[in-house]
Amino acid sequence: MLAPINTILYACDLEGNTQSALELVMNLSLAHKANVIIMHSLEPLNAQASNMVYNYVSAETSKKMQEEAIRSVKERMDQQLDRFMDDHKEELAALKTPPERLIVHAVPSDAIKRTAEERNVDLIVMNSRTHSRIGQLLIGSTANNVIHHSNIPVLVVPIK
Repeated sequence: MLAPINTILYACDLEGNTQSALELVMNLSLAHKANVIIMHSLEPLNAQASNMVYNYVSAETSKKMQEEAIRSVKERMDQQLDRFMDDHKEELAALKTPPERLIVHAVPSDAIKRTAEERNVDLIVMNSRTHSRIGQLLIGSTANNVIHHSNIPVLVVPIK
């Protein structure tokens, strides 16, 4: 028997040009009657940045800044998804359930792998932006990390 696709995790960066990936995810959801989780990861500050923030900004202000960042990301995610759902209302009427929206505070590749495992996801879909060879060597790639360290199939949609 072929492995069913019941749950799809779409890890998105909320940047431009991701419409084609979202269309693909929703088509897969309709074809497989699968649930969709749309996830965005807020990467934590590195140690140096954290030290700078804690040395110059009060804990209360820092907390407010984090809350504002989360609120801003949630608002952007809601706007993009609501507009997409409205633009494709008739096509998406047969969806099993509306997409779940999830914002995670963690290193993106770790958050994607952990969320996929915790939620028993059958397919991970993510974007991959074109980087120079030097850029790939220096900063690495979230998609590359997930592909090589996940036990769950990964579908990468190129964004150019």
